[in-house]
Amino acid sequence: MIDIHLYGRLRKLVKGSTASEDTVLHLDAIANETYSQIISRLGLTMKDMGDCFLNGTLVKPDDIIKDGDRLGLFPFNMVLLCGGQHLKGHGYTQKDVDIDYY
Repeated sequence: MIDIHLYGRLRKLVKGSTASEDTVLHLDAIANETYSQIISRLGLTMKDMGDCFLNGTLVKPDDIIKDGDRLGLFPFNMVLLCGGQHLKGHGYTQKDVDIDYY
């Protein structure tokens, strides 16, 4: 079983869910199914998705989802405030400056 935690407009996948509760969809795992395949199985496209997480780590389309995994799904209009570049591997650190504010 995969626990899929839904946020924002993706909560509509669970009938009667509200923003004041934790919305979790339980889905049977399929061997060797990727994140992008699960998104398709849910009737969504990758364009519908924002930054999403597999067991607390930024998920990539080809990551394999296994029984017991936890997915956190956020819609396209809910992305990391910083763009998540430190999670996506841009190589910058807090000492690097992306924008000169002065």
